[in-house]
Amino acid sequence: MEIALLLVISTFVAGFWAMNNCKCGSPHFFTNQPLVADVPCGRRKLGRAAKVVGGENATEGEFPWLVSLTRRDPSRARFVFAILAHSHHHTGSSPIPTNQIRVTVAQHDLVLPSPYKYERSVHSAILHPEYICNKVKNDLAILELEKELEWSDRVLPACLPETTGGKQLDDVLATVAGWGWTNENNQLGGRADTLQKATVNILKMETCRAWYKSQGKKTKIHDTQICAGYEQGGIDSCWADSGGPLMVTTNSGEQMVVGVVSTGIGCARPLLPGLYTRVSDFIPWIESVVKK
Repeated sequence: MEIALLLVISTFVAGFWAMNNCKCGSPHFFTNQPLVADVPCGRRKLGRAAKVVGGENATEGEFPWLVSLTRRDPSRARFVFAILAHSHHHTGSSPIPTNQIRVTVAQHDLVLPSPYKYERSVHSAILHPEYICNKVKNDLAILELEKELEWSDRVLPACLPETTGGKQLDDVLATVAGWGWTNENNQLGGRADTLQKATVNILKMETCRAWYKSQGKKTKIHDTQICAGYEQGGIDSCWADSGGPLMVTTNSGEQMVVGVVSTGIGCARPLLPGLYTRVSDFIPWIESVVKK
């Protein structure tokens, strides 16, 4: 069976389908991921060189590795995640029911028709083995699609980081993208129909923890997370951006996914930056899934 592999957060996966199916239990560290993709990654062929608040419309085709995910009921929530590869490997079944899930690639506007976008069914979802329900640690999963993706200018894989060099992300500007809410107050904003993007600053962990503490928050921020935002707030990922990529540009110009939208308190609040799963800490697990 020809399977496509995609990256998505596991808390979102569990909550999106059914919580009772969740089983508890300037950068240069760049990889061309020979074990993951069979074409060059992270190179947009179109557009300029997420939950997103304070962002702007992306150019069509600017992020060809972004994919939207919905229930087949179009009134249900929509989320975003990143393409890793297409592969001929099969890793087995998942406890998460996937027959009601719709994946759309080459998506830009959720309402307007497009000759480029198409859908795929989900074959299975593989949660990280150390993920625990309702917790943000190890907040990652991989989806397999029933049918292989077709590479094009609008459908390409994301680049992944090496397993080392995470500290080199401190004070680096990154891009987050998605179709999430443009304001946490639904009276002031709503879901974006057009793909949004925003620039956020990746923070030192000690700075992030100090900011949260200054606001009286007891949020445990793990070393396997990335903190990104601004002291004054105003720009952030938001509701329904879950699973979306946090991207940096490598020295050679590729876009690399270093984080996955995970959690936070509200959206774009001062001194409460967004929290992302740190992808570099999970490369061995990702490769182990792909190799099977």
